[in-house]
Amino acid sequence: MNVNTNSKFHKTVFTALMIAIIFISANLIRIPTVGGFVHLGDCMVLLAAALLGKKRGALASGIGMALVDLYSGYIIWAPFTFIIKALMAYIAGAILEYNHRKSYLVPFLISGIFMVVAYFFSGAIIAFLFTGSSNTIIGALAYSAKDIIGNILQVGVGIVIALPLSKVLYKQEKKAFN
Repeated sequence: MNVNTNSKFHKTVFTALMIAIIFISANLIRIPTVGGFVHLGDCMVLLAAALLGKKRGALASGIGMALVDLYSGYIIWAPFTFIIKALMAYIAGAILEYNHRKSYLVPFLISGIFMVVAYFFSGAIIAFLFTGSSNTIIGALAYSAKDIIGNILQVGVGIVIALPLSKVLYKQEKKAFN
């Protein structure tokens, strides 16, 4: 097996492994909230971006977190989660790539802010179109606002845990695969 094939194989295996790690981490420890639950999945989404890069990190994050919604009975959220978590990882990975990994905090914060805003609007869409929680757009936005604090808490915990781990694991991953 040549080096390029071996490298592709390792990257594919590592991506599949991250999908499983993301799924397990979001299901392992759950703290119930009004609209769902807070979990450690966002930490793994950020680590996927740091370790796999923007494209593979996005793929692993989108699939892993959408599977969490499907498994947990939040089927209506799965397409939104797939897109939001994939973009969250892509944003973090792209900024990390752009700044040559000089800072992990800024990419993680920007992608975290994106996640909170995206879930706010997704919640409003679901409330307006699917659940009957509100029959006006303003009402749907107000209904969706209830989840903002939980989402901030969730991504905040994810950032706090991912920051120290990302630098260490990235260095170890580079040693292992290079």
